[in-house]
Amino acid sequence: MSQVGPEEKSGVDSLLWLNNADPEKNARQALARGDKRLMAMAMRTPNLPGIKPELLSKAKRVCGVRYLEGSTDTVLGETHLKLIQAAAEYAASYNRLILGHCLEK
Repeated sequence: MSQVGPEEKSGVDSLLWLNNADPEKNARQALARGDKRLMAMAMRTPNLPGIKPELLSKAKRVCGVRYLEGSTDTVLGETHLKLIQAAAEYAASYNRLILGHCLEK
């Protein structure tokens, strides 16, 4: 990360939690706490990775949403972009695991 400029470093630092992130483990822990909220990427239009478009409205209403730490649509550099993409992949996996439990009413 030595080649990352100061502006990009702040964006990269906000996503370093991804280094130890396990969407399956985190989803199990959330469900054990009764938390069935889906992970949204904080963008101009909030994005719910891993959720089919036809389920978006119902999923938001029934499950609820929380924003993924460090997510943004402002890309500060190549390293930051890779981490944003990894965060979206994490959220997609997490959301697919949570969705079935949330909608099983």
